[in-house]
Amino acid sequence: MLAPRLGLVAIVTLAFSAACAPSPRTPDVVAMGPLPIGRPMYQMDAQHTGRSPYIGPRQPLLLRTFNTDLVPVPDPEFGNSDIQSSAAIASDGTAYIGLHNGTLFALRDPTGAGNQLAARFSFHPPGGSSWHATPAIGRDGTVYVGFSTDSSTPNAQGTLYALQAPLAGIDPAVLWSADLGPGRQTSSPTLGPDGTIYAMGGEGRLSAISRDGQVDWTAQTGPTLKASPALGPDGTVYVSSMNGKLYAVSPPANGSAHGVVRWTFRFAEYPGKGKPVVSHSPPAGADGIGSGASPTIASDGTVYVGANNSNFYAIAPDGHLDWMFETQHEIAGIWSTAALSADESTLYLGANKGGIYALNRQDGSLRWQYPIVGSIYSSPALDATGTVYTGSTVGHVFALDGANGHLIFDYDARAPIWTAPAIRPDGSILIADRNGRVMLLGEA
Repeated sequence: MLAPRLGLVAIVTLAFSAACAPSPRTPDVVAMGPLPIGRPMYQMDAQHTGRSPYIGPRQPLLLRTFNTDLVPVPDPEFGNSDIQSSAAIASDGTAYIGLHNGTLFALRDPTGAGNQLAARFSFHPPGGSSWHATPAIGRDGTVYVGFSTDSSTPNAQGTLYALQAPLAGIDPAVLWSADLGPGRQTSSPTLGPDGTIYAMGGEGRLSAISRDGQVDWTAQTGPTLKASPALGPDGTVYVSSMNGKLYAVSPPANGSAHGVVRWTFRFAEYPGKGKPVVSHSPPAGADGIGSGASPTIASDGTVYVGANNSNFYAIAPDGHLDWMFETQHEIAGIWSTAALSADESTLYLGANKGGIYALNRQDGSLRWQYPIVGSIYSSPALDATGTVYTGSTVGHVFALDGANGHLIFDYDARAPIWTAPAIRPDGSILIADRNGRVMLLGEA
C-alpha cells in the first residue's frame, strides 16, 4: 500500500481544532472529537460533511478492479450485481461495500502485485439485501450494516448486523444483530462520538444502539429511503423522510426508552417559485414529496438538506427556514447529500439536473455551477485540498476545484456511478458502477 497522503490542510485543521475548540457550555452538548481515519461511515462523519483528511488524485489511473458479478449469491434479491451504495474505508485501506443482490464485500489490496482487489471476506444473510446502505466501521474495527429481508413484500423487515473479520476463511463472525423494525431498510448507519449506532428502519423507526447491540432508545419518524440520520452538536438526531418532513429528534431524558420529536420541518410549506417536475412512475421521490437525501450539519447546528422537489434548504436548529436555493427542476429533485468545506463557507451538492452546485453557506447564493449531462445521485467527497469528487449517471467521475468549479479531471468509468467516491488513506479513490464493478483510481 502507498504511504498515506494526509494533507497539510487537514493536519493544520486538526491541530487548530484541538487547540482552540471551546469547552461545552452545557452538560448536554456532545463532543464531536477529531476527524476519524479512513472513511468510517457514509459521508465521512456523523454530520455528513464529506470531508476527508487525505489528498485525492489529480491525474487518475485505474489501478485495480473487483468484478462482483463473478461471485455467486445463493439467493439473490436481484439478478444482476447492481451497486448503488458507497464504501466505508478502514484505516488500513480495506473497503466495505454492499450489492443490491445482497452481499457485503471486504476488499483490500492483493498481497503482491496485481490489478485485482482481493476479497478479505463476504457476508450475506439469507434473503437479505443492504440496498443503498453504506457500512460503518467502529473504532475497534467492528463493521455495522443493515439488511432487509422480504424486501419486495409488506413483510419487509430490517436488521442491523455487527460483523468482525474472520481470523481464517471468508466468513465474518456475527457479533450481534438488532431489530430495526418493519419496512425495507436502505439507509446507512451513523456512528456517534461515544460509539452509539444510529440506524433507520424503512418505516421510520430510529434506533440508538449501543456497541454491545442493546437498543438504548427508539423514536418514530417518517418512512425513509436511502437517507442516513445525522447528528447535531447538541446530540439532536436529524432524519429526512419521504413523507414530506425533516425530523429533529432529541435523545430521551431520565432513562426513558423513547426519543422525543422536537420539531418537524415541512418541505411543502416552502415550495419555491418554480413548479416541481413530478411523475406517478418510478423512481422513488418522483411525486416531489419528501427527501431521500441525508442532512448535513454545520458546527453551529444549522441543517442543510435537499428535497425531492429540487429545492435545497438551510434550516436553523430551532426548525425555522434560514434560506432556500432552487436547483434546476427534475423528477426526484436532489438525492445528493451536500459536502461542507473545511472553513464551513461553502456547500457542494449534486442534483438530478444541473450538475454540481457550490453555494454560499451564509445566504444560499450560488458561488459556481458545473453542468453535467445526466443526473448526480452520488454525494460529493472533499479531499484535504478542497477538491470536489463526484460520480454521475452518465458514467463519468469528475474532480473539480472547490474554489472556482474548474475541471481537474473527467474520468470515463463507462457505466453509471451512483456511489459517493471514497478516498483511501493512500489517496486513491474507490468507486463502483451499476454493473457491479468496483474500481480503484490512483495517481497516474
